[in-house]
Amino acid sequence: MDIEKLKLVIKEFQERSLPQIVERRIVNVNLKAKKIISIFGPRRSGKTFYFYEIIGELISKGIEKTRILYMNFEDERIAPFDSGDFHTLLETYYEMHPENKGKEIFLFLDEVQNVKGWENAVRRINDNENMKIFITGSSSKLLSRDIATALRGRTISYEMLPFSFEEILLSKGIKPAKEISYSKERFRAKNLLGAYIKFGGFPEIVLEDDETTKIRILQEYLNVIFFRDLVERFSVKNTVLLKEMIRFLISNISNYFSLTGFYNVTKEKHGITKQTIIDYSSYLEDIDFLFFVSKYSSTLKEQMRNPRKIYIVDVGFRAASGFYVSEDYGRVAENIVFLKLKQLQLKNPLIEIFYWKNSDGKEVDFMIKQGKSVKKLVQASWNIKESEEREVSGLLAAMEEFNLKSGTIVTKDFEGKKSFGKKSIYFISLWKFLLSEV
Repeated sequence: MDIEKLKLVIKEFQERSLPQIVERRIVNVNLKAKKIISIFGPRRSGKTFYFYEIIGELISKGIEKTRILYMNFEDERIAPFDSGDFHTLLETYYEMHPENKGKEIFLFLDEVQNVKGWENAVRRINDNENMKIFITGSSSKLLSRDIATALRGRTISYEMLPFSFEEILLSKGIKPAKEISYSKERFRAKNLLGAYIKFGGFPEIVLEDDETTKIRILQEYLNVIFFRDLVERFSVKNTVLLKEMIRFLISNISNYFSLTGFYNVTKEKHGITKQTIIDYSSYLEDIDFLFFVSKYSSTLKEQMRNPRKIYIVDVGFRAASGFYVSEDYGRVAENIVFLKLKQLQLKNPLIEIFYWKNSDGKEVDFMIKQGKSVKKLVQASWNIKESEEREVSGLLAAMEEFNLKSGTIVTKDFEGKKSFGKKSIYFISLWKFLLSEV
């Protein structure tokens, strides 16, 4: 380890101003917890800038910046960095700041999975030093279960996704206050919703103005996810099948996905077993590229027997894959509704998300459950005039089964309330739903 370069990196961070950041609303980190704080999620979702947000919060509370030690392990100047170099890092830091020996130090380790053997070093520092440790890792290389296993009960993990719609507005200088529906900002908000539907919420994409560049960046993301996050990490042999599967799943968001069905249409062409399909779908779920929502059932066996619905971490990948979103806003809008509910789940891990369907074929897109209680029923219907009867009948059937008095239908722009005896259904436009507390 080149100590002079290490000193340069430490000093550089402490002397430069923090970059302008967008406040993240989907992560609620408890800074007072006496645990290592782990932030994980898809690459390029904003984990580093969230570190800057935490650092800014610490400084605003009176913590001297010299008590904050930040290292980005994607910085080539400190490569190669291995587990033994953590000792050198701390020795170098205290040599530069001997006045802080004995004080609580805030240690930020960004993309820590790039350091071989980081686990033992971080555990040792946590156990022996007066340091509050924060780590990030891309879920492609460092899954949440990897963090939990490596740190053996010493950590609390938080998942980060790309920007929510609320965060997109904040990045454009729009404060999503309750009064926005009555202000001129509502026109900008609706325009940004159109961009979100087409290009998604990755921070770099949101802040880029040129549409062609947006597509190119998203395509690069897909290439990196495919070759580095999937093929290399999981040693995938049948890359042709994996590409076909990814393309199929992206083109079928908000639809049912049957492992058996996909296996039946691909087995002869690729000469595979069903286990290959199971493994590949699991890999995609592990890296937070896709989410699968199960049918609600009182038994796990029945849940596993029914097809799951597919949702993608960012709808911009559809545009990057050549699927023109304007032809199917309904499924894209449903995916965006799911992401809003997923963000709710990140704040409250006790929440579970299912779809509901009865023996008569009546269905509700999202059933929000906490413990034994069903908290909310949500339908997503872009063109409500064409599907109102179906959406309403599904909600009413589920409301009856779970003894709920109300349900919600998210639409393109129709709003209002309809009563059915003692039960009520609330219609809300997508942009307002995305800014609501749910």
